[in-house]
Amino acid sequence: MNRPFSAKDHLPAQLFSVAQIRELDRQTIAAQGDDGFTLMHEAATSALSVLQHHWVDARKITVIAGPGNNGGDAFILAALAFECGIRVRVFTLGDLTKQTSAAQKALNMAVQTGISIERLSTASDLNGDVLVDGLLGTGLSSEPRDEFAQAIAAINAADIPVLALDVPSGLNADSGVVYGPVVKADVTITFIGVKRGLLTASGPDVCGALELAELSVIDSAHANIVADAERISWARLHDEMRGLAPRRGNAHKGHFGHVLVIGGESGFGGAAMMAVEAAGRIGAGLVSCATRPEHVPALLTRRPEVMALGVNSGLELAPAIQRATILAIGPGLGQTSWSELLLQQVLGAQQPVVLDADALNLLASPGWHCEFSERVAVLTPHPGEAARMLGMTVAEVQTDRFASARLLAQRYQAVVVLKGQGSLIADPSGRVALCTDGNPGMSCGGMGDVLTGVIAALLAQGLNAWDAACLGVCCHSAAADVAVADAGIRGLLATDLMPILRELIN
Repeated sequence: MNRPFSAKDHLPAQLFSVAQIRELDRQTIAAQGDDGFTLMHEAATSALSVLQHHWVDARKITVIAGPGNNGGDAFILAALAFECGIRVRVFTLGDLTKQTSAAQKALNMAVQTGISIERLSTASDLNGDVLVDGLLGTGLSSEPRDEFAQAIAAINAADIPVLALDVPSGLNADSGVVYGPVVKADVTITFIGVKRGLLTASGPDVCGALELAELSVIDSAHANIVADAERISWARLHDEMRGLAPRRGNAHKGHFGHVLVIGGESGFGGAAMMAVEAAGRIGAGLVSCATRPEHVPALLTRRPEVMALGVNSGLELAPAIQRATILAIGPGLGQTSWSELLLQQVLGAQQPVVLDADALNLLASPGWHCEFSERVAVLTPHPGEAARMLGMTVAEVQTDRFASARLLAQRYQAVVVLKGQGSLIADPSGRVALCTDGNPGMSCGGMGDVLTGVIAALLAQGLNAWDAACLGVCCHSAAADVAVADAGIRGLLATDLMPILRELIN
């Protein structure tokens, strides 16, 4: 098996909010003693280097510059490219009378090299080997309109490779939300630090390959500003040895925990079975499953290693809970009276617990308020479940995934995994990690059930809730990346991950 590397593993661990990047920018400009032109020039120089690296044979480029500092970067890039012998056309739009002094200097620099600045009128104006997007930058907070929306449509229709400066125009760099038209870049070079929205929600869909130019930000600025979130991946956690300790030769199954998976209402037995198998493949010493009696034969046929218990009531579940060291509830649980009775037993227990799927939907129902301040707990909602738990719409959750994950962790006093592209892990203190492993092939039934078993098994083997959630999410996502590399995005099944999970955890 090839070692899985995220396409973002060349990026640093620190992820920043837009406000933090602006403060790093402000402090550096103040220390440099100018209006920001020096840093702008450095950004443009880095961007030209990236352009020439990705498109070695580019001889003609088209640059679209807006009226802000993002446009200033674009004007300087155009001037530098022209001086290198590249043919350059520059189009602009917006009110240039509102430019900052640095952006005005950048425009003048382009003009002084002999480049004529044109107003963008039709998509037919856009041609060349590479198109540079310097329209909007990080300041976007609403849908691009009028000539900006038309320009974005023209860029996407031009069928020319696109280099986006700092962030593709139309993408919110804080949240990864797309409000309307957005530039679909082939490469994005972002400046100073990685903006968190580039790696979650719709960010990865429109950024293309992501490059970072950290620029000459002063050390004191970085010392004063703590990154908003941490970027994690299987490769990074593996390299930092943030995983399970080696096993001793005289170990036995009792050293590696006893996971009890609870779920599988009538018709949904497969969900519990997948969680059970995942827990075993990740290395739990013992795995039990409490499910509807009719699922027991199929479960034992598929995985004879599991201790299967058919239960019809919460009272029947109680002895199994007492024997377990880790509880995992939710896969295939349903929202019936049977489901409620089992969840009540789990909520009354003391063992560490992983809650997923309908266990979360029940918690979100009236009369089920619960928090886990006195207990180790990991909650793994997808955006729909998170919305129900927070009393929001899915759109509101996705509008700021970071705030939603933090709010869930604080409200339930638990570690929370907010699943989706760029899955987030949050804890009640406000700490957030973002996983850059994973792919669209994971959009299939059963993936969440497997993740539940993975995290439960890591808890059983001694990891704390934060480390189990981080490693579990990355191992699960990286396994999907390995599977997709072998056979493609479409047709991936959750059970395809099982042998790969075992290889990765070892």
